[in-house]
Amino acid sequence: MFMFPKGIVVGIKNGFCNYGEATLSVNIPEDMMDFEEGNCPEGKGSVAFGRFNKAAGEWSAVLGGNGNSALGPYSSVSGGLGNSAIGDVSSVSGGVSNTASGAKSSVSGGSTNTASGDTSSVSGGSNNRAKGSSASIAGGQANVAQGAHSSLAGGRSGFSKGQFSSVMGGISNIATGYGTSVLGGFKNNAVSQRSCVAGGRINKTRRPYEVVS
Repeated sequence: MFMFPKGIVVGIKNGFCNYGEATLSVNIPEDMMDFEEGNCPEGKGSVAFGRFNKAAGEWSAVLGGNGNSALGPYSSVSGGLGNSAIGDVSSVSGGVSNTASGAKSSVSGGSTNTASGDTSSVSGGSNNRAKGSSASIAGGQANVAQGAHSSLAGGRSGFSKGQFSSVMGGISNIATGYGTSVLGGFKNNAVSQRSCVAGGRINKTRRPYEVVS
């Protein structure tokens, strides 16, 4: 049995990296003399594969891709380009320029998505922001899930603001109140608690439990 308490580097050693204890770096660069190409597993027990990747959190891992960073303890980036897992136990599966900064948050793919709320998630799409605690966005573009436990299924420029609110799709729809929902359409707003806008254009709820279509 071989023991390497400091760690193992397969490929090139990054001359600018402060390697942590019991780390593993695997990288075959294009230029074996370019010491900046090597991965950088700085966190204790961290692992970095791929190219230009950094695993700084304790027990963090970057399993592939280019220019990815796993900065939080127990965080991980599976692949892609320019992704960052910052929160504790956060993860980014792939895509481009995605960020999981909340504790236990996740981004599955897409581009320029951010999961900043604790236990929040973004599955895909682009320029989406899951800000609330346990908020989720399935896809679409430029959507924001701000309320705790709020959700957005898709569409563009949707905003689930209220706690437990949801927007299923459409363009520029807003679920403002507690437990409200907008199913689709254009520029609709579900304001009163537990009200719903089923669709249409520029509709707004004004009473609790009201349904407008």
